[in-house]
Amino acid sequence: MNKRIGVVMYQTSNSKGQELVAQRMVRDFISLGHKAYLITSVYHDGIEVIPPESLRKSKGYVFVEDAELEIPIIRVDSYVVRWPRRRISFRDFVQVLERIVDEFKLNVLVTHSTLWNGPEDVAKFVAWRRCMRDLGGYKDPLVFCHMSHYQEPSQNRYSLAERTFRMAWNKFSLSQILKTANLVLVVTPFERNANVKMGADPKKCFLFQSGVDEEPFLRFAASDVRDFLKRHRIPEGIKIVSYLGTLEERKNTLGVLKIAGQLKERSDVHFIVAGRGDSEYADRVEEQASRMRNVSYLGEIDDKEKTLLIRSTYVNILMSHLEALGLTQLEFMYAGVPIVTSGAGGQAWLVRNGREGMHTQGPNDAEGAAKAILSLVDDHETWTKLSTNAREKARTFTSSKMIREIDETITKEIIKENGLEQLPAEARRTFAEPENVLKTWSAGSWGVVATERRLFIKKGRLSRKVAEIPYSKISFIEHTRRYPWKIVLAGLLPALTLLLEPLWRAILKDTFISTMEKMLVSVTKTIDLSTQTLTMLLVFVPVLMGLMIFALQARTGFNLHGLETKPVYIPHKFGEVVTFIRNVQDTQQNTADSVKALEKTTDNHIQTRTEFNAEFSR
Repeated sequence: MNKRIGVVMYQTSNSKGQELVAQRMVRDFISLGHKAYLITSVYHDGIEVIPPESLRKSKGYVFVEDAELEIPIIRVDSYVVRWPRRRISFRDFVQVLERIVDEFKLNVLVTHSTLWNGPEDVAKFVAWRRCMRDLGGYKDPLVFCHMSHYQEPSQNRYSLAERTFRMAWNKFSLSQILKTANLVLVVTPFERNANVKMGADPKKCFLFQSGVDEEPFLRFAASDVRDFLKRHRIPEGIKIVSYLGTLEERKNTLGVLKIAGQLKERSDVHFIVAGRGDSEYADRVEEQASRMRNVSYLGEIDDKEKTLLIRSTYVNILMSHLEALGLTQLEFMYAGVPIVTSGAGGQAWLVRNGREGMHTQGPNDAEGAAKAILSLVDDHETWTKLSTNAREKARTFTSSKMIREIDETITKEIIKENGLEQLPAEARRTFAEPENVLKTWSAGSWGVVATERRLFIKKGRLSRKVAEIPYSKISFIEHTRRYPWKIVLAGLLPALTLLLEPLWRAILKDTFISTMEKMLVSVTKTIDLSTQTLTMLLVFVPVLMGLMIFALQARTGFNLHGLETKPVYIPHKFGEVVTFIRNVQDTQQNTADSVKALEKTTDNHIQTRTEFNAEFSR
């Protein structure tokens, strides 16, 4: 079932995890044949790429085909907020979102992250549309999914003011978002449990890690790792320990450099730090790395460099204070690289200690991390075991597999929201585009389902038949009476057979007639009835039964005649269906008349202007 999906994220990025997940989601939905758009701000990695003032003069947003990110993007009027820090807000987003949904005909919205107004306003918008629909307004339901990338408001990461603000936001805003959403996308069972405590329905929670994008690994499979090492002046034959991610305090990149300092005497071990940073913390990382002989600092790298770095890495390290999952670690695992991790947040679930990698005693355990690295460098058997386990686990989390699973789940939600559960599964499977059920009727074994485009008429319970007919194809409605004459004739058949007895005696052989008479006598003796009584029963019982069935099935109803199709019958109890069809057809006709009138008026204006210009020229 084709979908039109809006993925909502507060900015675009070339390196930040949540932004990359949102961008990849758009790309993956498009690969499945859907229409998908990233709805985001005017900022890319914190830098304004479109003047927001220009959007306020129009409709509050602009649509662009982004050549760098290679996805369609709708950039919304937005601004950087002072509190909470590191967040962006959309301006007048409910009103702007209504325009976007109507223009792009979106039927699915997926919001990302927390502590900004995007998910809040989408939840309000969806709840508003549902209330409107319940009161007879909007007929086009929306499926709403939310992915928090949730992290606990830890005292180890945030100041008291920010931590308590996050707690308040989670309590009041996030809890309502989780209750409103059709689906809550979580990356680990830990996050699922946290969301359930805040009010999410456990049945709504869907495990979705975004997954490994296999395309770069395939695209650069033939690229030579030795060229990568030579380009960055890294000797061949050494074991590379790499950090790949943003340079920020939460990721504890300086902690990685501290570990490198403890292993500076090992000439066979070399550290690589790669990632984007635009803060004082990032400057400190770059300055300190430049003074260490066993560390190479690469800065921000493109997809090819990233893939080659992953392929050349012996051990990946992450000493984060907080981590929802660690999508980058999943990519290293896909290439068979064991992980040394602090085990913070989702890392404890993704990388099991002693299975796909090794855990330290926390983000500040530099000594434990150094020992873990050496145990893998010096013990090839252990490294091979962890490498095999890492590869096997990561390959169950590919983006193609994950997106297909979430797509199927969203389809089920569309069926629920649009009321299509009223239709048999065999009819739903034929839908290329979702249709909204406007009304349903049922009586006995009959049922009628009306969408905005067509009628579905169901007959029978066990052996069910479903007929569908578009409103535009119903040429006229015939009021009719149906009489099952075939049943009456079937009831008269035994009597007719006895009346024609002389004919049978003349046609059939005597031996056959004699055999039938003997059987009849035998039956009468068995059931203790005279031949005359049995004959009367064989004549009158079928006649009476035929007449009774005839009386029960004789009925009035309606034949819906279509263009070049057989008429479709519905019983007289469905008179409301006929009224509904008339109203729909009248509305369609009025709309068509209005369009024709507008076209005629436009043509008259054009003709008048042409005549005026011709007269003026003379």
